[in-house]
Amino acid sequence: MKLMMKLMMITGSLFLTSFLMAHEGHEHAKQLDQASALEAASVKIAALIQEGQLTSSWSGQGAAHAQLARVNGLQNWIISYLDSGASERLELIFSMTGEFVSFTKRSISDTAAN
Repeated sequence: MKLMMKLMMITGSLFLTSFLMAHEGHEHAKQLDQASALEAASVKIAALIQEGQLTSSWSGQGAAHAQLARVNGLQNWIISYLDSGASERLELIFSMTGEFVSFTKRSISDTAAN
């Protein structure tokens, strides 16, 4: 009888635990498509300009390229921009879920050398 009672208690607690763990609000993070990645990059450029990390000349530039690539073993969006004189390249990296990872700004001559 004691064994049956313990078995029922264990089964009941496992059953209730599954209900407690499966509550709303834990949706899977939505992954970016190319259009969403471009939009996120545009918003981030505006923020970087506001913070003084980029000059305002980058605000009117359209994206030259957006692609999925592996960075440090993780799939990320890399959105590239060229400045109006085509002398600098700006790259913004976002995770697949839209989190900003980093940005780099290089002269085109540095890019061609690498």
